[in-house]
Amino acid sequence: MVRFLALLCSQIFYWAPVSAFSGELECPTSQDDSNQQYENSVNFPNLTDWGKHFSYAHSATLVPDPHNEEHTVLRVEVQENDVFATRTGDAYRAEVYERYKAPFNTETRYRFKTLISEEWEFDDVRALIAQWHATPDLHLGEISRSPNLGIEVRNNRFLIRGQTSDLPVNLHNKEGMTRVHHYLSEPIEKNRWYQFDIKVMWTPSSEGYLQVQIDDATVVDYHGPTSYLDCVGPYFKAGVYRDYSSHTFVCLF
Repeated sequence: MVRFLALLCSQIFYWAPVSAFSGELECPTSQDDSNQQYENSVNFPNLTDWGKHFSYAHSATLVPDPHNEEHTVLRVEVQENDVFATRTGDAYRAEVYERYKAPFNTETRYRFKTLISEEWEFDDVRALIAQWHATPDLHLGEISRSPNLGIEVRNNRFLIRGQTSDLPVNLHNKEGMTRVHHYLSEPIEKNRWYQFDIKVMWTPSSEGYLQVQIDDATVVDYHGPTSYLDCVGPYFKAGVYRDYSSHTFVCLF
């Protein structure tokens, strides 16, 4: 189970064959791993296997679960001016990311838990706590862009949104995109673990689907495009990625 609350989930699960992309794109040749299965369960003994997008000692730390000290969870914190520099510019963020790239046209499942801390100061800004980030086709001149699927905390509610495109090359994040508002929750309770279960088939075609459950209640049951038209599938990121705020955000995973 993966846990968020400015802490990352305690475990994340994936089930999916790893396969090469077969769309109409000029893609580098890659090995076909379609007969392999990928499954990963993370309890955060350390962050060795995760990519890191944060700059400060307080950004991402491993701490005892406030509800069960036998469990270790990831605590994520973003203060007012906490930024991390990438090739596309500085951003207010503290995130870890999975190196695994999900396959297209195959069902993939994710599970994580997140807890919004008492230290989180609600604000009316975009604040992603989980995102499934597209893998840009750098060899075609694409740049990083909005996630195919994102779970935000907006004010005191969970907001789930998606962005897709069937264009072979996307050179601008605001053009040629289709955005879908999937769900806005009731007010969030702080200091409570919420479990998210996601079942998705990543594809830019109408054959895609997305199901999201929160604590076993289905809140999204969508059929339609779920990704960009890319050579490589999306990867999972957890933490806080937000617009500017003077407030401090803290959550657990």
